[in-house]
Amino acid sequence: MSFTTDVSFLEKISEGDEVSWEKFKEIYSPLIRFCGHEWGLTDLEIEDLVQDVMISFFMGSKTFRYDRSKGKFRSYLQEIAKNKVFTILRKKQNLPVAADENITLMDYAFDDKWDSEWHKYLCAEAFKLLRKEMEPISFRSFHMYVMEEIPPNKVAAELGISVNAVYINKCRALEHLRRTIRELEKL
Repeated sequence: MSFTTDVSFLEKISEGDEVSWEKFKEIYSPLIRFCGHEWGLTDLEIEDLVQDVMISFFMGSKTFRYDRSKGKFRSYLQEIAKNKVFTILRKKQNLPVAADENITLMDYAFDDKWDSEWHKYLCAEAFKLLRKEMEPISFRSFHMYVMEEIPPNKVAAELGISVNAVYINKCRALEHLRRTIRELEKL
């Protein structure tokens, strides 16, 4: 899949491949912005956060070697983002680095927010792929029945398909979504 954070993708970034770098920013900037927003940063601070995280990763990408056995790449990026958010918060509150007694609680809250937003991203990406890969009428059937909660007999009548086809489209779509999300979770 084109948005996987695999070794070759990271190598391309470290080699200066602009297409890979743009894709990287497209994937991770919204997640970083969300976290900044969740921590109450201003719009300007959020843009600084995104810039700081991207620069920090880019500078480290020259020597960074991804090793799946040490964890997921997004966890590595999460640590960079977390440190940058906490640095901004400390500066805002005029706290020395060692004086923040709530850092452990902040860690857990940050991790939860990051994971929640990542899951939303995965679901949105899986849904986009589903829409591209399913026949339009099958996708519309699934969407009407599952997302809009329209009874299957009404979906079938409106689309000119059997009720059984509505159920089959739902099963196929849900299986596709589960499979895609499993693949994306490997990022």
